Amino acid sequence: MVASGVLLAMCAVTQRRRMQSARLRALRRRLHEEIIRCEWRLMVRMRHYVTLACLKDPTEASWMDTWQRGSDENLITTTSLSRGAFCDLLNRFASFYEIPSYYPRGGRPRKLQQHHQVLGLLLAFYVGSMQRASLCKEFGVPPSTLARVLNSAEIALSRALHGFSPARIVWPSPERQKALARLVARRHHLVQFTWGFLDGKTTGCNSLPTLMCRTHTITVGYTASSSPGRCASAPTD
Repeated sequence: MVASGVLLAMCAVTQRRRMQSARLRALRRRLHEEIIRCEWRLMVRMRHYVTLACLKDPTEASWMDTWQRGSDENLITTTSLSRGAFCDLLNRFASFYEIPSYYPRGGRPRKLQQHHQVLGLLLAFYVGSMQRASLCKEFGVPPSTLARVLNSAEIALSRALHGFSPARIVWPSPERQKALARLVARRHHLVQFTWGFLDGKTTGCNSLPTLMCRTHTITVGYTASSSPGRCASAPTD
């Protein structure tokens, strides 16, 4: 009986030690995964983070060269707007985005002191494919300032576009539809009285790995020789 009791006690102790060893291995595995996750986040942040020491002053950044000496082609590449259209939107935008020149309580002035810098940054963020680090170098602002300016500029631009007639969506006139149809017919001889355009919008989705997807809308118009065109739109991914 004594030997059996000792044997049972030894079996229980052995089983308990095995369970503790398994729990310890699982805990070490979880700790290792957390360490790797933290290091990965730090590496990702280091890849996209730009410090102020390596940035030019905003008055000497690349955007100032584009604004002062760039042609319409350069401005269209950066903001998708010609200089004339950009200036029209800038005059409207300046009324809704305030850049204070005096601080009663003191403190540092804002990095971007001109409205064209703020609007150019926002449009470059919308239409360009540059990462945030590239935008920081393009406009001479650190990542924290970049995020703050983008948030406030988006609100100001949303307000500025309300009631702004050049920003309205206008359907082409019958004459313009016929002209577009003739251009299409020159390139594709079997397609007559037809024109169209393709537009896209980036929306969030749950697909990996980019977590972003682009939805395209194809609009095709049919133009008769003596009547306005009718259209049919088909969304595709």
